[in-house]
Amino acid sequence: MRTRSLQAALLPATVVLATSFTPAAENFTQGVITTRVSLPGNPYDKMLSQIDPTKGDLKGQMERLAASLTPAEQQQFQTEAAKLSPAMSLGALMLPRKGTLYCRGAQARATTDALTYHLENFFDSAKNTGLLLLKAQDKPDQVAYTYNAASVKRTWQSIVVTEVDYTVKPTTETALVAGLPSQKTTYTLKSQAAATEPGATDQKPAALDVWTSAQVPAALNFAHPVYVKEKLGITKLVVYFDKERKQRMVYEFASVQRKPVTDQDLNIKTTGPVLDYAKDEMQIAGKSLGIMLGGMGGKSSPSPGDE
Repeated sequence: MRTRSLQAALLPATVVLATSFTPAAENFTQGVITTRVSLPGNPYDKMLSQIDPTKGDLKGQMERLAASLTPAEQQQFQTEAAKLSPAMSLGALMLPRKGTLYCRGAQARATTDALTYHLENFFDSAKNTGLLLLKAQDKPDQVAYTYNAASVKRTWQSIVVTEVDYTVKPTTETALVAGLPSQKTTYTLKSQAAATEPGATDQKPAALDVWTSAQVPAALNFAHPVYVKEKLGITKLVVYFDKERKQRMVYEFASVQRKPVTDQDLNIKTTGPVLDYAKDEMQIAGKSLGIMLGGMGGKSSPSPGDE
């Protein structure tokens, strides 16, 4: 389903950390990276970025935000939202805005918060195994499970960008992303017939701009929402879902701190049973979907001005 594919693509940019590598001494090997994700031009993006899921009372926060809009602003929001595909509307509601990566050698833990869920993910690239915890923001519902690198790549990175489907063009364009010197490479879908029509989304984005840095280990590329096979670490991704490049997602490093990371920083505290993805895939999928959808299941996306 198209909606499911986009949901997978918009899963926290910090969901997956899986690979094996031996980073060079000059590379980022220990410290804390913060990330941010946005949907420029999406009316939900601007509104929902003002909501803090960690403070609770999501319904109250949304009601207060909607009440703060003028009638003209409400009308503009509804007009712009009507132009979105259902997948982009739901994706905006499920999108985690910020994330944090705690990295130390072969080990890393990622944390992020979306409107309906809190997610933590630990991965040991030396063992190719990890532990993921997904909890509802306003309910006791949660699911925790162990996994291996192969299963996680197949599950979370459903959109895979390769040279088979895309024309890859390195550029000379450079920029600093969170203080890291980065260089841009463009990816364009070879068959535009396979790209999406206006207002729709498909499994493969129409194009991408990918920024990489020699200072970041390529291992962390598995933490991004879209898998792109790059030899250097990716610091920024711009994903264009439609041919007109109006519906897009931006994932980028917000800050990078080279500092000691403790065992506590890497630890995930679990309560209750810990499942095994290899054995409990269907059970995990059902619980995860229920937690991520939260109170949105079966309902249309909320809009300012709704009664």
